[in-house]
Amino acid sequence: MTGRVPWTWLAESRYILYLGTLLALNAALATSLNLIIGYTGQFALSHAAFYGVGAYVSALLVTRAHLSFWASLPVATVVVALVALLIGYPSLRYTGGVHFALITFAFGELIRLLAANWHDLTGGPQGLRILYSPEPVFGLDFSSYRGAYVLAVAALVLSLLVVAVTRRSRLGRALVAVREDEVLAGSLGIDTTRYKIVAFVVSSALAGLAGVVYAPFMGFISPELLNAGESVSMVGMLIVGGIGTLSGPVIGTLVFMALPELLRVAKFYRLVILGVVIVLAVLFMPDGIAGFVRRRFRRSHRAVTGTREPGEPQPAKALSGSHPGVAPR
Repeated sequence: MTGRVPWTWLAESRYILYLGTLLALNAALATSLNLIIGYTGQFALSHAAFYGVGAYVSALLVTRAHLSFWASLPVATVVVALVALLIGYPSLRYTGGVHFALITFAFGELIRLLAANWHDLTGGPQGLRILYSPEPVFGLDFSSYRGAYVLAVAALVLSLLVVAVTRRSRLGRALVAVREDEVLAGSLGIDTTRYKIVAFVVSSALAGLAGVVYAPFMGFISPELLNAGESVSMVGMLIVGGIGTLSGPVIGTLVFMALPELLRVAKFYRLVILGVVIVLAVLFMPDGIAGFVRRRFRRSHRAVTGTREPGEPQPAKALSGSHPGVAPR
């Protein structure tokens, strides 16, 4: 017996750290997507493309422009934000809804084809080997599995903080107003186009930042990283976890990634399981797992305290005793 506790084994297990890093990065990606879908009501299908653009731009800045990883991180994030602005401004100003979803889907496919055919820059279908690691900070070695996990969790925490601050700000209230009724929001003086563009740019920039972290962790990037199917999978994560909730993207990511991993099924069957989970969630939990848990908690709280939600009718006994002249049975 080595005398080590299970927590030490988990912290030192390469497999656990590898899986935890992937979960954190995907949760960060889903959280950023929730900003545009959950709080603005605009379906963007280009998130995987921005994730890949962040990874490619950072890798090229480090390998060809000889920047450090930490210097490439903000530059790549700004580049992704500018690309999102170029796509989001015309598409959100003159279209929206289904048309916006189609435009972002087409953009994602265009970027993927560009990465697959620009051999001199991106390596084509063979992709790029990533031979660098983030430079140590305060003695923490980010080239190790533990360091990569810490960096991925930091990206997730940043995404959660941005969404949490946004939802409580004036911007968040405006985004929710746009989601509920865009025409009414516009009549109240809210610049709906500007707010939608801001949400799309911030959401895409966070996706690009997660891509920057992904590149040195995996050691390889290819055009498959920009696959539109990954964007659709992220939408499924939001549906299962709970669109428009802070914890929903994290819950959805855990369900989508942990379940197939636990079952040890092939990648092909992962999509089948994904589809079944989405159908069950839509049928039995239309608000997602987070919304379902919140509803159950509120119902239990009302049962204990005897309080009612606004608009909920009073019990028959209370009604009978509240009117004079009506004797209780």
